[in-house]
Amino acid sequence: MAPQPTIAECDAIITAKGSPFEITTVEINGLTYKTWLHAPPHWRAFLDIKLEEYADKEFISSPLAPPAPQTARETVTYGEVHRRAVRLAAWLKGQGVGLGTRVAVGGSNSIEWVVAFLAVHLLGGVPVLLNGTLTSKPQIHCLQIAQPKITLVDEHVASIIGVHKAEMKRRGITNLYCWSSTDHLPRKARLPELGEINPDPKLIEAVERGEGLEGLGPESDATIFFTSGTTGLPKGVLSTQRASMHSVLTNFTPTLRDGLRQGGDLRTMLTTPYPVTPTMLISIPFFHVTGCLGWLVRAIGSGFKLVFMRRWSTRVVLDLIKAEKVNVIGGVPAIVTAILQSPLLPKDTEMLSVNYGGAPPPERLPGDLTRRWPNSAISHGYGMTETNAMHMAVNGQDYIQRPTTVGVPTPISEVKIVDPETRKELPTGQMGLLLARGVNIMKEYVGDPKATANALDKDGWLDTGDVAIVDSDGFVHITDRMKDIIFRGGENIPSVEVENAVYDDKRIAEAAAVPVPDHRLGELVGVAVSLAPGATATEADLLATVKPKYVSVGVSAELTPVIIYVSNEPLPRNANGKPVKLDIKKIVVKEYLARQRQSKL
Repeated sequence: MAPQPTIAECDAIITAKGSPFEITTVEINGLTYKTWLHAPPHWRAFLDIKLEEYADKEFISSPLAPPAPQTARETVTYGEVHRRAVRLAAWLKGQGVGLGTRVAVGGSNSIEWVVAFLAVHLLGGVPVLLNGTLTSKPQIHCLQIAQPKITLVDEHVASIIGVHKAEMKRRGITNLYCWSSTDHLPRKARLPELGEINPDPKLIEAVERGEGLEGLGPESDATIFFTSGTTGLPKGVLSTQRASMHSVLTNFTPTLRDGLRQGGDLRTMLTTPYPVTPTMLISIPFFHVTGCLGWLVRAIGSGFKLVFMRRWSTRVVLDLIKAEKVNVIGGVPAIVTAILQSPLLPKDTEMLSVNYGGAPPPERLPGDLTRRWPNSAISHGYGMTETNAMHMAVNGQDYIQRPTTVGVPTPISEVKIVDPETRKELPTGQMGLLLARGVNIMKEYVGDPKATANALDKDGWLDTGDVAIVDSDGFVHITDRMKDIIFRGGENIPSVEVENAVYDDKRIAEAAAVPVPDHRLGELVGVAVSLAPGATATEADLLATVKPKYVSVGVSAELTPVIIYVSNEPLPRNANGKPVKLDIKKIVVKEYLARQRQSKL
């Protein structure tokens, strides 16, 4: 039997001359980067090909907007979405939108959101993707720093910003429209509705011809996403067409690597059709890079079907999996865990693939998924807003054998581990700050040159804020966020290690390790957990499980949690499904300090 090819050998096959994934180099601002030779040069080129290629295929199944009942749904083809996007683009062109014009798009996942997003790209414009869950203050902040010419939102975002029209006008934010009905909203919150768009036929023809796009290229501005803003107001992340479009090819590489590692043939993998059309349940919002560049781009690139929900509910999700024949799930690990642990999940449910990232998964998760769906492709990816989604990933057996890894860099991306203070590169196996580099990295933080300079050095390396280790095989393991490390005396305790010890108990659905104050050591370890459906456990039960786990892996029992807060509800998350450590810390610290006061009485 031939030895298993290394990752480097697999990448050499994938990116060889003549391959669809051939790599070349490009110079940007005096720096040299690897890039895909055959990646679309910009969104318009990508959409022109793919929306036509899959015109007759079902694209999206989506609930209708409120006040319609949640069970009311609409299914549209790629061709219908394309037709609607062209008409909206023609209307936008009539309003003065063109190459480089910023247009804000705000709302939850819907057909209308996708139409608006694509329409802006058909004109070479720059979608400004508003987080549909934000309150008025951060929402207005995002609009003010981006200064879009036009803002298109759903009825929920209208209800948030509509009452502040006068304030926004003073800040230069005008031309607000809602793509759904606002009749059910208070009068002050209502916005002009787009309604049925009937643009001038000449404008439609101009959009179809690509009029005004002569200057559109790979280094043109493409998107503005916003950071999660869990520790402050969101920052606007501006990226180029090249940085955005890397996903079209990057999204394929983890699966191809895994296939080659298992003895597969590249040509066979690229030409063998799926046994059934992949139908993807979308649990992560498209205003986040993972949802947009990971899931939406992947669907458009291959003609997959997307299934939307109005809001997360395990019961609704399981009903959709059955009704829509969903065979691809993912998002953040908490979403996958909730589906996997639900007693309502039919035993005959099969998945083509399960893909997740965006937060540290339980160490047990890949094994649990493989036991449930042994023929499913399991993948874990690493990326952030500033990397335009995937920067590293791992699939299949490599992941099963290394359940704590986030994988290896994609063929066009780079990473290195450095000392946080000196920025000198560290040896293999030593924990340090993770830096990332590649054509997929953002251009800048909008209107914030200081933050941009702090994040990007002169050689193009991005400070991710993550602490990581690279093992001897080149696989990267994220141990924590720099800001989430627990400092106990002179020891740095990665929260991920604590969480994985707790996750060893199958009764746990979610776990988050946070510091609690201590007058002698500075910080001690605290943990908050939520339980799996039907599970029961006390703090004492869980501590009894955790301590032996620590001892078995050679970790001092003194580092076990001084408190495990057991929540009857899911732990606080942001709109992307990531745990909000700041909110969780407040809950755990409050309980811990209350106990400390009580013990002194």
